[in-house]
Amino acid sequence: MRKYFAEFFGTMLLVIFATTALIYVTTFQTGQLFDAMAIFGLALAALMFIFGPMADGGHFNPAVSLGAAINKDISWKTFGGYFLAQFLGAFAGLTLSVYTLIPIINAQQSSSSSSSTSSVKASQLFSLLEPSAASAISVWLAVAIELFFTFVLVFITLVALKKHIKQSAAITGISFTLISFVTYPLTNGLVNPARVLAPALYKGLASSAHLWYFLIAEILGGLLAGLVVKYFMNEDESTVKSVAE
Repeated sequence: MRKYFAEFFGTMLLVIFATTALIYVTTFQTGQLFDAMAIFGLALAALMFIFGPMADGGHFNPAVSLGAAINKDISWKTFGGYFLAQFLGAFAGLTLSVYTLIPIINAQQSSSSSSSTSSVKASQLFSLLEPSAASAISVWLAVAIELFFTFVLVFITLVALKKHIKQSAAITGISFTLISFVTYPLTNGLVNPARVLAPALYKGLASSAHLWYFLIAEILGGLLAGLVVKYFMNEDESTVKSVAE
């Protein structure tokens, strides 16, 4: 059970850090967009350092767990437990961060303006965290971007956990920072099915017309990354065995 609690708390804290960073930048104008992306990566690296030894390196992302299951790094039973823990952790982290910040945002707005302003609602913040296509690109291009960069993140994470276990937290954290910086302005840069589902539950699974497209893209990204890593790792092992013989 310890590994499931580690995935739950790790995902919860990751979502709290990410949600708070985004709200600070977009609502309070505290820092720039890259500051929020850097917090994404720093948070992931720190949480992998802390919870990784308890839970197969620390995934905090169903796409990563899917790739690990395909590579037999974890069992499918463990994958199911991780997915549930990650989703519940994302939901808990989103709830805590949004409902804690709403009164703070409204208090700041009322004190900074003499005129009456409409209060911020939770639904507005949940919309900020849902996947979407920027006005400059099509939905299908946004979905393709999400699929590709989910693939990249899962591929890097799995290879790091296999080949560079001591440095895996730093490698994955840096990679997540770079990927988020590229993808967030275009798609909200979620690359994590648990972070997609959590705000959608509050707004309704049918509220976003493209929600399922992004979910499928991220799952496919994790699936493809798992298959590619499995292929290359098997090739590597076969080469080592042939040389030894």
